[in-house]
Amino acid sequence: MNENVTKEGIAVKPGQVWRDLDKRMHNRHVLIVEVADGKATVQDCDANGRGIATRFTKLSVARMHKSGTGWAFVSDSKY
Repeated sequence: MNENVTKEGIAVKPGQVWRDLDKRMHNRHVLIVEVADGKATVQDCDANGRGIATRFTKLSVARMHKSGTGWAFVSDSKY
């Protein structure tokens, strides 16, 4: 299986918007900036994909699935 594909079969690609399902994160959305070797570099954004932070973090693609502390695919960015 491709390391840049989620357990649900979604290919993680730059330009996608994902929502953090962890209740402690208060409706956090991230924009995928880059994906390589099973890691996604992300930037905080609004629900439409407009970047709202200059800080970048990395997420494991293996964690990007629907669970209590996982992630949900929202859309491709409109920007």
